[in-house]
Amino acid sequence: MISAVCLGFFGSIFGLVGMKCTKIGGSDKNKARIACLAGLIFILCGLCSMTGCSLYAHRITSEFFDPSFVAQK
Repeated sequence: MISAVCLGFFGSIFGLVGMKCTKIGGSDKNKARIACLAGLIFILCGLCSMTGCSLYAHRITSEFFDPSFVAQK
């Protein structure tokens, strides 16, 4: 989840730089590449967050159905 937050932050920065209304980033061709990179980073961010949530849900489910787990259910 920490990597998803970090990737989301950098994806937002690249997305802001890649917009046509900003002055930084160079030509329109460079801005298109930066915006495409931001999209790829957002896809990686989604995959990281989905993986983190799935692993946490699997751990909770496996602990709930484990008969040797002694904590409160």
